[in-house]
Amino acid sequence: MENNVMKHEILLEEQRETARELAELLRLAQEMGRRLANETHGEMYDDVRLLVSLLHQTRAQADVIDAKLNSNSPMEVMQRLQSHH
Repeated sequence: MENNVMKHEILLEEQRETARELAELLRLAQEMGRRLANETHGEMYDDVRLLVSLLHQTRAQADVIDAKLNSNSPMEVMQRLQSHH
């Protein structure tokens, strides 16, 4: 039984770390998308704007998951989400 608890704790910590890393990676991807949008004109602009919008939505969801896994209280979740925007 104790072995199962240890395995569960290890998996939970790995899950938390992966969520943190993914949220950070998506933050960087969103930043790069914004830069690309600022540098893009003409017929490619609409495609780039769509990409930026999708990156924003994806990052927002990753932030929610990260906050839920790595926060101890609902108030902490809200504070973490607000600090990223």
